[in-house]
Amino acid sequence: MHPLGESEIQHGPYKIKRSTCEPVPLELHPNLFKFSNLISWALWFLYITAEFHLALSVQAGTPKIIWRMWVVLWAEVCLSVQEIILAINTILALFGTGDTRTRPCYRLVGSSTPTVDVFIPCCGEAIDVIIDTVAAAAAQDFPSQRFRVFVLDDGHDKGLQQAVDVLSKQSAEKNGPVLCYLSRDLRPGDQSYFKAGNLRFGIEQTQRLGSSDYLASLDADMIPEPDWLRRMVPHLILDDAVALACPPQRYYNVPNTDPLGQQADFDIWFTIFEPLNDRLDAAMCTGSGFVVKRSALNDIGGWPLAHAGEDLMCSAALSNAGWKVAFVREDLQLGLAPESLRAHVRQRMRWTVAGIEVHKQFGFYLAGSRFTSQMTWVQRGVGLLQALRDYAPVTNVLALVLLPIAIYPVPYEDLAVMATVEGLFWLQSIFLAAFLAHKVNNYIMYAHIGYQRLASFQSMDIYCTPYTASCCLLSLLPSTLCPPTFEVSGTILSPANERSVLRRKPLPYRLLTLDMLIYFSYIIFASIPLGLRFLALTSPDPAESSGSGILFFPFIGALLKLLDAILKAAVPLWYMLYPPTVPERGELMETDEKGLRRPKNRRTLNFRGEDRGWLWTDVLEVGFVCWWLWW
Repeated sequence: MHPLGESEIQHGPYKIKRSTCEPVPLELHPNLFKFSNLISWALWFLYITAEFHLALSVQAGTPKIIWRMWVVLWAEVCLSVQEIILAINTILALFGTGDTRTRPCYRLVGSSTPTVDVFIPCCGEAIDVIIDTVAAAAAQDFPSQRFRVFVLDDGHDKGLQQAVDVLSKQSAEKNGPVLCYLSRDLRPGDQSYFKAGNLRFGIEQTQRLGSSDYLASLDADMIPEPDWLRRMVPHLILDDAVALACPPQRYYNVPNTDPLGQQADFDIWFTIFEPLNDRLDAAMCTGSGFVVKRSALNDIGGWPLAHAGEDLMCSAALSNAGWKVAFVREDLQLGLAPESLRAHVRQRMRWTVAGIEVHKQFGFYLAGSRFTSQMTWVQRGVGLLQALRDYAPVTNVLALVLLPIAIYPVPYEDLAVMATVEGLFWLQSIFLAAFLAHKVNNYIMYAHIGYQRLASFQSMDIYCTPYTASCCLLSLLPSTLCPPTFEVSGTILSPANERSVLRRKPLPYRLLTLDMLIYFSYIIFASIPLGLRFLALTSPDPAESSGSGILFFPFIGALLKLLDAILKAAVPLWYMLYPPTVPERGELMETDEKGLRRPKNRRTLNFRGEDRGWLWTDVLEVGFVCWWLWW
């Protein structure tokens, strides 16, 4: 962020510099974003209504195929669920508050500061990864007597303990902060609660060692910037109602093209949706880099215990107690993305399970739950939208399976009745308007982030669907049948080693896995009916071509959805065919002026991509629509 319009604030004993963060287009032109979304989705709903009316009008005359039309209609809706939810979230935020200002950037200056305990929970990650984070946390540009660093090791790693002890002695010799290794011992029958239990253990231990004003936490692989605490703490000082402040997460080991959308997910969510939720006082803890008031945690009974989603549960509990959560749009930490497709998908599954556990705990944010009784209707609305988005993979799976079956060509004699159906022209006209409006709206919303990142973000929802949908369905079972588990992303190894130029397995090994066979099977299954429809269009038999190609299928939107789904399902296959090469972590690091290991070029890593042009898939879709309607 560029400091614009700096000023200085004296708040009690604390001196704070205030600057205006560089605004994003959404904040500069909120009305453009408002009405672009409204027009785009109003046209889409008009198109769906026209499809519904068409299905009703031909229901009596086409008894053999009407079920196909209804399946196609609902499949098209189901495949749009996640986009619809994000659109509602955007519109709710843009119309729900008149505040379009950017949250200011702050920096605490001078030696007068609150006290902070920094936690680094870990469980089995590589020692060098943890130590780099610990060293950076201990080297904060913050009065050394005003903060302490605690490594909370659930892996009981003696090597890590020894490494932390060495750092602790070095810190003491330099009059640095207290640095301590802690590891809990669970009694037989006690529940671990994984990271949540580890954090609560750390909070209780530090309370006994002398309480601090604030608590902070970093994931084991998230290396903070030197001024991380100085930039986060002022948000809690200046607003008594703010209990927790959290920054976005950035990765330094993502391939330049980001084929799996690992950084794209964060870029889009943390650039658009989380700042919007922040305006509604509905921001959520991002899990790493956050700072929280100890008094606020005491107010909600301590850090909430959950098998997963402890960060979301904490922010929801704070909101229900009347506290605020602030999202600080400054890049202040850099970490490691999962280093393989397998680890990436497992991480998405864990996040889905985490979200669902929180939503269930809070009664899906519906009225009547004691866990949400003090939330505003806006906060409950945002929570409900997030819950629906976490369950959207189930509708995706249904649509992806049923849509190819429903569009399979049928005999001409079953379709001839549709030749006299009125309204086909208007249906096609409405579709064209909705289609173009949707393209323009996407460009307005996401061009400043990168259109390729949007494509990667949307592809991830499709190729992860089989796995995240299974998590949704398993969440319906009793916990005794499906006990909670926790898997650290950094400990998940891929036998294919696809990103390592030295250890990468041969192409047959990479492709002939169960995961890849699932994608292969679906692409073949979905491509056959789509291919037959294209063949029908080019058939010299006019009855066959008009019947199978056009008259039965005025629902061109469904064809595009299926074509789009096939391309998105092919992303993992393309990734394995041409895997990106990522240097080993050591090659991505450099030593700074203080002798600490940090990611290379970390300042430039904080900038979004410049891929702002149209993609070849957009050209393909526009060309296909024009060809179809002309034919």
